[in-house]
Amino acid sequence: MPEARAGRVVLGLDGCPSGWVAVTLRDGRVADVRVVAQVADAIALHDPAAIAIDMPVGLVDGPRDTDAAARALLPGRASSVFSTAPRAVVEGWVSGELTTHAAATALSVAVSGVGLSQQAWRLVPKMAEVEALARQGVVLTEVHPELAFAVVTGSPLPRKRSWPGLMRRREVLSELGVELPTRFDGDAAAAPDDVVDAAICAWVADGSVSGAVMRSVPDHTAQRAHGRPITISVREP
Repeated sequence: MPEARAGRVVLGLDGCPSGWVAVTLRDGRVADVRVVAQVADAIALHDPAAIAIDMPVGLVDGPRDTDAAARALLPGRASSVFSTAPRAVVEGWVSGELTTHAAATALSVAVSGVGLSQQAWRLVPKMAEVEALARQGVVLTEVHPELAFAVVTGSPLPRKRSWPGLMRRREVLSELGVELPTRFDGDAAAAPDDVVDAAICAWVADGSVSGAVMRSVPDHTAQRAHGRPITISVREP
């Protein structure tokens, strides 16, 4: 059973090897941080008013406009926005027809004209999980943490797995009122950069229900999925 919701409760999620890092904010402050096996586990626990996730929400059989728009806003860090797997690849994995990277990249070339990176292939199971939830009517806001941090600070930050990059992200989150704990459930299974990424996703989610100025990247696109334009959301500081 979900906990009784008091105040403004939102959820931010970032994938990690054992599932997802889930950061819950209540009225803009950290209420819970934990590692969960499935996105649905965190939703069931907290019944959030908004959910933001570092994972593609909405797929097409070709390049997504939102990925190209996000790269354009990250000078020098465009490579942090990976090319999303085509819808056909994710559907092939779900059906069991695609079981290898080689087969997936061949299908990607066939439907979109470009191959599929190993990174994108590894994310296919999580993309399928997100797509399944969206088809069930769960509203998920797509966030790209690098872009979210860059909008707050005015420029891309040092690489998140570097010491200055991690420390700067924690500092930015603290300035935003998002104070992360030193320990939490499942913390040994979570990389530090996954935690800060989930936290900035939660901050963006909070903006969507607190009246903050939000922006879609790109402003306009004809690409749609689950009844909505396929875009990445950012929150203005």
